[in-house]
Amino acid sequence: MGNFGRLLSYLKPYRMRVGVAVVLMLLITISMIPMPLIQRYMLDDVFIRHEWHALNVIFWLVVGLYAIRGVVSYTLNFLINWLGQRVVFDLRFQSYRHLNRLSLSYYDQRQTGKIMARLTGDIDVIQYMITGGFVTLITDIVTLTVVLGVIFWQNWRLALIAVAVVPFYVLNYKVFLKRIRSLSEELREKWDAMLGALQEKIAGITVVKAFAREEFETENFMTTVQDNFRLGMTQTHLNRRLGLNAGIIRALGTATIFWVGGSLVLHRQMEVGELTAFTGYMGYLYDPAVRLVDFNITLQWVGAAIDRVFETLDTRPEITDAPNAVYLRDIQGAVEFQDVTFGYDPSNPVLKDINLKVKPGEVIAVVGPSGAGKTTLVDLIARFYDVTEGAVQIDGVDVRQIKLESLRRQIGIVSQESLLFSVTIKENIMYGLHDASDDAVIKAAKDADLHDFISELPDGYDTKIGEDGIKLSVGQKQRVAIARATLTNPRILILDDATSALDSKTEANVQSALEKLMKGRTNFVIAHRLSTIMNADRIVVLDHGVIMDIGTHDELVARPGVYQNLYNEQFRSATESLDSLLA
Repeated sequence: MGNFGRLLSYLKPYRMRVGVAVVLMLLITISMIPMPLIQRYMLDDVFIRHEWHALNVIFWLVVGLYAIRGVVSYTLNFLINWLGQRVVFDLRFQSYRHLNRLSLSYYDQRQTGKIMARLTGDIDVIQYMITGGFVTLITDIVTLTVVLGVIFWQNWRLALIAVAVVPFYVLNYKVFLKRIRSLSEELREKWDAMLGALQEKIAGITVVKAFAREEFETENFMTTVQDNFRLGMTQTHLNRRLGLNAGIIRALGTATIFWVGGSLVLHRQMEVGELTAFTGYMGYLYDPAVRLVDFNITLQWVGAAIDRVFETLDTRPEITDAPNAVYLRDIQGAVEFQDVTFGYDPSNPVLKDINLKVKPGEVIAVVGPSGAGKTTLVDLIARFYDVTEGAVQIDGVDVRQIKLESLRRQIGIVSQESLLFSVTIKENIMYGLHDASDDAVIKAAKDADLHDFISELPDGYDTKIGEDGIKLSVGQKQRVAIARATLTNPRILILDDATSALDSKTEANVQSALEKLMKGRTNFVIAHRLSTIMNADRIVVLDHGVIMDIGTHDELVARPGVYQNLYNEQFRSATESLDSLLA
């Protein structure tokens, strides 16, 4: 009940409404109690004594009871739906805010679809439980409590027989509970896997079609769906067996009441109306008991969803502000790696014993074979990850002692595939500085050689660019990303292979925009094309997470090593391409 208790704590700010809802539930239950008594009165008094005037009273009494119950039910349903919507709003908002605070390592280990399932599907299940199942549960509990008191007041002997059946309900429930709960958790995991695969394949639909793998992916998805179907049917089978047993137990209890009660009537120890009223209350007793058993399927499904939502909320960010973290303003841009070792898995280092001093305004290129650790190296500057050993310093301050917000406001990043959002061009450029003026946005666009293109669009800066900038070319997307970085005026700039995916003409335009952006900043440039970093102040050569060499282009080309090999390989490839064109 731990996580259920935590979920109920979300109702605390609305406890006045919860109190009103409980009162309304009690009123609904109370409005049901007189009906069997009215039937008893009609059979034992009205019919026998031919009291016509009493029928009129009963008519208006029944109409009044149902009218009151209708109004109360409407009010209760509205109130419960409000509470459910509000709790889900709070839970979804808190979950999304928490997801934004989690470190990149959390996202490295999980599919996007699975994360979305927790924010949407799991919380939707919780909403259903609050707005539907929760009302039924509480109402049935209140009904059982009230009805038990009434039947003992009516006939304690028959009441004992009725109550004697209850332990069999409990035993039946416990026999099936453990298996149904484990199935619910497994089914939810399979559901997440299905959503994860679906999101991944839809995002990569171009690749699927390019390799004509539609049928293959359909078969894979069908396997996942079949797993969900099999588990769902197994769970349904168990719940139906649970419900069947509950129905048999109810039938035995009701039949016993009829037999004993009928015997009392035949021996004139009980009136027919009294027995009719008592059996009417048996419906109020056993129907809620059966629904409580049937509610098990919802409860187990919701229990798995609640556990998973709170598992996410209980995940702690690995990267957080230190208690004495400082806020850096107007930094110079000096960066130093001191004996840095890092591994996503600490037992398997990606970077080893990195020592590097970078002066303010210096252009540092980072090169090396794929998997050498280039992107990982610059990720440590922005503190996307914390070093395993050593320290990364900016202006002599360990980045772990700098407030994350102030640290990242000093750093601009333009990557190979810069993500844009499905909003306007202006909103994308302003993303890092949401209160920027229109003049500042236009200046940033001009610096990125983008203003003329935007001006020709029908809606100008208010043009929506579609999901991930689908309406823009690759070069235009890169220049929007450059404008976005320019607007924040960072002191440290990281260019992570920002032009490798561009053709020669587009690369030249983007490179011109980048050169404007790089002026007066400390720059880290990751590049596979060595032609783009020949003018760097220094080039750092990485291989297998180790700095193999540092120097200018001319120095590194002149001496044997990794850089010379990379240069010769690219030069040979370029020469061979030229020869094939001339042939």
